[in-house]
Amino acid sequence: MNDTNTFTTRGRPRKLDTAAGLKKALTLFQKYGFENVSVAELSATLNATATSIYATYGNKEALFLKALELYKTQFLASLEKVLTESQNPSEMFRNSLEMCLEFYLNENHRSGCLILQGHLFCRNKTLLDEISKLQNELQTRLKDRLQKLGSESPEELADVLITLMGGIALSVKSESDEDKLYTTLEFFCTAFEC
Repeated sequence: MNDTNTFTTRGRPRKLDTAAGLKKALTLFQKYGFENVSVAELSATLNATATSIYATYGNKEALFLKALELYKTQFLASLEKVLTESQNPSEMFRNSLEMCLEFYLNENHRSGCLILQGHLFCRNKTLLDEISKLQNELQTRLKDRLQKLGSESPEELADVLITLMGGIALSVKSESDEDKLYTTLEFFCTAFEC
């Protein structure tokens, strides 16, 4: 008689954690761009089969769009708070840049900005159109708030802000000295007193 019983567990594989998987995919897309992330890399990072990823999110394009929506929600929630609390154009300018630097360093873990840099390493027209739409939405939010705060040149100042936000996102990815990043930010804020 054999006392040793061996049981093998069979059945469906565990379901992919949709929210956690989306956050991991977002990190990959931010670091490497849409084109440079393969389905194999997504599978390894999400610890899921390609079939499971497709079943949960759709194809790679659909997953990117979901990740972009998550990023938009996080980024714009932080920005909206700053825009609402700012009392004048100079304060809004400074607060927006400080928020971006903090967001890029802490929330994004130095991964850049998917809205302002998502078009890099992407040739997919649908995705490029969506990224462009978000960039325009961001620009409009900045311009409208600057206008409400009495800026004499809200459109031009919004352009400058967008450019600096994108520059800060790039700098955060490449510059390891956080003090230097804050010094640069202070220089921008002083130079562009509104």
